Amino acid sequence: MNAKVDEYLARLTGWQASLAADLRKQCLAAGLAEDFKWGQPIYASAEGPVCLLKGHKAHLSLGFWRGQQMRELDPRLEPGGSFQMATLKLTADDRLDAKTVKALLSRGVALNREHGDPLKG
Repeated sequence: MNAKVDEYLARLTGWQASLAADLRKQCLAAGLAEDFKWGQPIYASAEGPVCLLKGHKAHLSLGFWRGQQMRELDPRLEPGGSFQMATLKLTADDRLDAKTVKALLSRGVALNREHGDPLKG
């Protein structure tokens, strides 16, 4: 656990706080290292960053550095930014089951193993 991530998540409220806490647990259970960079919680494999969490006014983002390569796992992944990034923009009404999260995290780790650190390529 990371104190800066604790502080960040403590500022979230309601459904965002609950969902972010659950996603954090799933990232840590998947063996990802937790860090706080660029103003948000980051979860990384040994080969580089896999995903991030970011609270917004009306949604919670779960972004994947190689998310554009994972859209078949969840078509709600919206491409954007660099590094093949794609993001799930989750609202209070959205459902994200643990099986899907586990599959996304596993694929992100596997893609990093195959292609290396997404920040370096």
